[in-house]
Amino acid sequence: MTTVVIMPGGFHPFHPGHLALYQSAQRAFPDAEVYVAATNDKSDRPFDISEKQKIAYAAGVEPGHFVQVKSPFRAEEIASQYNPNRDVLIFVRSEKDVNTQPQAGGVKKDGSASYLQPLLGAKRLEPFAQHAYMAYLPTVEFGPGAFTSASEIRAAWPKLTPKRRMALVMSLYPSTQKDPAGAQDIVRIFDQNIGGVAEDISRRGFLQGTTAAAGMAAAGAVGAKELARPTIIAIVRIGDQTKQFNLGTKFDTSKQAEDFVTDFLNKQGIQHYTIEIQRGYTNENQGWAATYEADGLTAGTGVTGGMHATYQDRYNQPTTEDYIDERSNN
Repeated sequence: MTTVVIMPGGFHPFHPGHLALYQSAQRAFPDAEVYVAATNDKSDRPFDISEKQKIAYAAGVEPGHFVQVKSPFRAEEIASQYNPNRDVLIFVRSEKDVNTQPQAGGVKKDGSASYLQPLLGAKRLEPFAQHAYMAYLPTVEFGPGAFTSASEIRAAWPKLTPKRRMALVMSLYPSTQKDPAGAQDIVRIFDQNIGGVAEDISRRGFLQGTTAAAGMAAAGAVGAKELARPTIIAIVRIGDQTKQFNLGTKFDTSKQAEDFVTDFLNKQGIQHYTIEIQRGYTNENQGWAATYEADGLTAGTGVTGGMHATYQDRYNQPTTEDYIDERSNN
């Protein structure tokens, strides 16, 4: 009988807390094969699977034990290597996720035990053709800021200077202290994905979102209707850093563009920012300007107690005229 232990997660990015859980699993199940399972889903997180894997190996995961899967809590890509009628399958998670789905336990409609059962209290471990098990191991604080999650790293990164970014990488991944080129590579990956507005956020979110709509310029099919829309520029300020991004003609209104940018920043864990939306028409000399004021804005969440909007018609303005919205989230 082989015991297979799988640590599923998002790993955006993989960090020392994940490594501590991985190593705890190795100690708790010394004769087991311990894997890390991750998807390549980037719908609400930035890193792709190759980047996650590179960072995980730099952190200390054994080569070949960070595996891309379609479903982390099925992990068929791993389980298929073992005998379902003989081998035992255990999923491990951090204690901080004890109330997060999926949860072990419960029964089916017919009264029999559900497939995923808690390891704690199990009298006899069945092969994974019948059941898989869930175990929870201690959460570990890590890093110079006593981080406990990847979201905290994502929130902190855009505020750091280049020197502090390098220092943080070498702190999070000690193997890079003797490998400056490797450290710089991880800094580059972080900058591209969570460097926020300061680095290459357009590659991750704005550009991706702009090209997603059918008929947009990036798809090579801009028609007369799209040309009548305003070209929208987003100017985002985080601390003393400012970046400008051309969102093209995807959005009919400044409010739509603002919501898109706000949602993207929130998903990156960025909490304090100012968004300025500039609008200009490409084939007509008229437009409107809107100014939004958010009541009860919760930093970093986009949740508001109320929104007031005022509109002003503008006619016969130069084509270079900007139509500006601005909202602060400080």
